[in-house]
Amino acid sequence: MPSKTADQAYITGGVLEWARRRSGFSKEALAAKIHATVRQITDWESEAASPPFQTAQKLAKILKIPFGFLFLPEPPKEDLPLADFRTLERTYKPTPDFLDLLGDVLVKQDWYRDYIAELGEPAPKFVGKFTVESKITDVAASIREVIGISQPLRHSVRSWTEYLSALSRNAEDAGILVMRSSVVGNSTKRNISAHEMQGFAVSDARAPLVFVNSADYKASQIFTLAHEFAHIWIGQSAISNPDELEAGRDKVEAFCNRVAAQVLVPEEEFLKVWDGNDTDVAITRIAKWFWVSTLVVLRRAHELEKITDSRFQKLKARELEKIVSLAASGGDYYRNIVARMGGRLTYAVLGEVQQQRILLREAARLLDMKIETMLKFAETAR
Repeated sequence: MPSKTADQAYITGGVLEWARRRSGFSKEALAAKIHATVRQITDWESEAASPPFQTAQKLAKILKIPFGFLFLPEPPKEDLPLADFRTLERTYKPTPDFLDLLGDVLVKQDWYRDYIAELGEPAPKFVGKFTVESKITDVAASIREVIGISQPLRHSVRSWTEYLSALSRNAEDAGILVMRSSVVGNSTKRNISAHEMQGFAVSDARAPLVFVNSADYKASQIFTLAHEFAHIWIGQSAISNPDELEAGRDKVEAFCNRVAAQVLVPEEEFLKVWDGNDTDVAITRIAKWFWVSTLVVLRRAHELEKITDSRFQKLKARELEKIVSLAASGGDYYRNIVARMGGRLTYAVLGEVQQQRILLREAARLLDMKIETMLKFAETAR
């Protein structure tokens, strides 16, 4: 039993280990972060020793947990408010940053739901209109109609970025909150990787919301957006990592993947532009025609039996090597604010500010800005 002193913090070793693993730190990385040794971290987790009080406070800050958590008899349970379809085994542990991002987004959605209720806006009719037993072509046709996805729309844009923005605007015009970000609030130091989460959907009768991780490459974001639309249309809230190549083994995710592929690359039109040529140039040409990834083109060619299983596997490996090097781009600060928060939420908050129906500090909190930055932004948005 180690001797006790007033300067020591008698934390629970199991909680420290839980917090360290939850935050993705190895013992070595955490030790380096707080200028301690690996042996000290091991001793604190086994309760062979206790850290100094100030060190314990530093640990809580680095591990992003309330200081009092370290003194709990066991780690707290952290249940996600949405179904998690990112792994079949359901063993995925969310990072603190992702939990904070999800909580922040849900707070914004709550505010917006109350806002439109006061305005008396009618609820969207497409939320939960279908089920996983519905025909994929029917769900996809409904999404294309509501969002306005068509050949003229695709031909009106010049890049995957423009197409993603067009789809997002059309979805917001239809009554869906669309948020695209890869950070918690506006903190560039708190990134959410596309590996952890590509997107999620909150199927709410009045304020349906889709979130897309902007850290992913643009073509993948387009597929994720369509996938999350499918979740809204079947009334199933979920956190997802959509698979552009495979249908998936989970029933809901498999259904949403198939719907997304049909939404973006309708079978009838695909068969018209497919000429049997699967060279790099031909695949890229079709990808640009539909503004999707080359992976989606290969998937459609395979599931429509235009390429064999062996050819599909070979071409898939080739395209996956290219995808690894793609990265999301930056852009204008204020334009990125609208993308992160969604135009519907952003302009609703700014409208309430201009009408003096909301406190400036509440508006700034909802938009993750300082008050002076928000006021400057409001001027540019007029």
